[in-house]
Amino acid sequence: MIEFTLSRVVLCISGIVLLVSVAGGLSGIYDMERGSMDDNLVERIGYMLDVFESSNSDELILDGTMILPEGYSLYVHDHFVEMSFGYRTHIAETEYGGSFSLQWNEAKRITRRRSRRSS
Repeated sequence: MIEFTLSRVVLCISGIVLLVSVAGGLSGIYDMERGSMDDNLVERIGYMLDVFESSNSDELILDGTMILPEGYSLYVHDHFVEMSFGYRTHIAETEYGGSFSLQWNEAKRITRRRSRRSS
């Protein structure tokens, strides 16, 4: 009878150890996937600003709830796009030379100023 009880205790402990090791691995995979998705998003935002810079449009309206995940913020300056959430920051380059910041729950109107000589 004691052998049966001991085998069940060992089986339960082995199952718990297996679950903990799998959960740790899945957490690491999720973090890597989230980081990859964030890198992709900040590059796409940089590309969107590049297209705006080379277009004939003078105005762009950015809605943070439409382009950013909840809780994220965006800071564009000196031809760089920085997207951050907590301690993580993702950076991409852009041709857009302006400067602005955008939070998840706000909208911004970005205007591109042209010189009188070019119009």
